[in-house]
This record gives sequence, structure tokens and C-alpha cells, in this order.
Amino acid sequence: MTMNGHSMIAWVLVSGSLSLVHGQNPAAFLEKAAVRAEEFAAQFPALVCSEKLIQVKYGQAEKIASRRESTFDYLILMEALGDEFTVEESRLEKSRPQKEPPQALLATTGFAVMQVVFHPHFQSSYKFDEVESEVLAGIAWRRIRFEQLAGHSSPTVLEVKGRQYPIAWRGIAWLHPETGAVKRIQTELREPLPDIGLLALTSVVDYGAASPAIPVWVPSIAVVEARTAHQHWRNQHTFSDYRKFDVSSEQTLQEVIK
Repeated sequence: MTMNGHSMIAWVLVSGSLSLVHGQNPAAFLEKAAVRAEEFAAQFPALVCSEKLIQVKYGQAEKIASRRESTFDYLILMEALGDEFTVEESRLEKSRPQKEPPQALLATTGFAVMQVVFHPHFQSSYKFDEVESEVLAGIAWRRIRFEQLAGHSSPTVLEVKGRQYPIAWRGIAWLHPETGAVKRIQTELREPLPDIGLLALTSVVDYGAASPAIPVWVPSIAVVEARTAHQHWRNQHTFSDYRKFDVSSEQTLQEVIK
């Protein structure tokens, strides 16, 4: 994410083992979650969808100072390089060109794939604990709390005026008790970033089935908020109309990245 300009989130994969305490048979359950995360990483880049993005910046007394609403054709790009790979979002705007907002808006990317913290390559960078389950729509979702371990490299970065700052996350995820699929994941900064005045950065991402023909669970909505001492941004990404990436989609993508 960036506070202005183009942005990219890079996920740096590190091998290792996962540790989890509490809960019933936690190791086996986290193995299920790892399998689902691997399936997501493999199948999500094969899909395209529509994205609606609402960006808001609040001024004094939480009044809206700037707002922009945009729609895109959306695709995730993944590139593997040895033990690392990068995740980048490609967008083709479908909405009409708009005037520049009176105040700078926040650019947020990469949050749709936040559930890959359960990918086996990331596990050694996090501590995992199971907390009390929560019943939603008749399902007792297992909740896993996670926090990035000190001294481990961060898989995500914040870019401000061309400079990148590693982000350490902590949060909680709701996982299906049988399959280990992530239904919701909430994240926040492990600690503020005083060097750039960032007091809080939070995200909530909800996942669900794309369609009967596409078995992998995909993001449906992602809400990201950032706060400094005097500023507050809120971005809402809504994803819909998932479909398989085909030849026509590939031609469109090539036009976007030229």
C-alpha cells in the first residue's frame, strides 16, 4: 500500500514449521489451513473479477475531505523466483476518468491475499494461538490468532514517497472447522510506525465461494483503514463476478501492462 502513487505488495516466502497452542488437535487443523492457502495461491491467479473501489479521506470532525469511486477488471499476478515470489494486482479501469481529488487518497493493494499468512512457507515467521470459536450462521468457526515474530523478515511493505517500510502484522482469522478455509481475517500493525507518523493500519477481508464451478474461496470484500495523528483514510474493495482467466482476458491484461 502507498499513501500516494503506484504501489505493490511483495510476499517473501520463507520455509519453516508452524507452532500453535490451545484447541483440539491444532497441528492437524493448521495443516488443513496450509493446504487451503496453497490451493488459494495456485488457483486465485487463474481468475479475473470485477472490483469496485471506494477511497475516502476524512478531515476534521471525521467529515469527508476527498472521495473517489472506481470500478476495474481485476487480476492477481504471481511470479516465483527461487524461494520467493511476488504478488501484484493488475487493474483495468472501467469507470470514467475522474478529476484528481482535492486531497491525496490512500492506495491499497495486496490485501485480498492476506490469508496466505497460513501458507506453509510463511509459518515460521508467525506465532499462532487458537482462541474461543465463534458461531456464525450455524457454524462454529475456529479462530486463530497470529502475530509476526520479532526478527523475522516481513512479507509486506508500506511505500511512502518512494521509500519502503516493512510491516509486521498481528491479527485473527475465522476458519471453517472441517476444511480449514479462511472465512474472515482481521489484521493490524504489531506496533505503530512513528518514523512516518502511522498510528494505526487495519484490514478486514471476507472470503466466500466464487461460484459452483470455482471451488476455491475468494475475497468478497476488503476494508482497509489507516490513521496518523491528524489524518484518516478508509478504502473498501468489493470483488464480484469471478470467472476463469481466458484468452480474451489475457489480451486485455497485455494491454494493461504494456
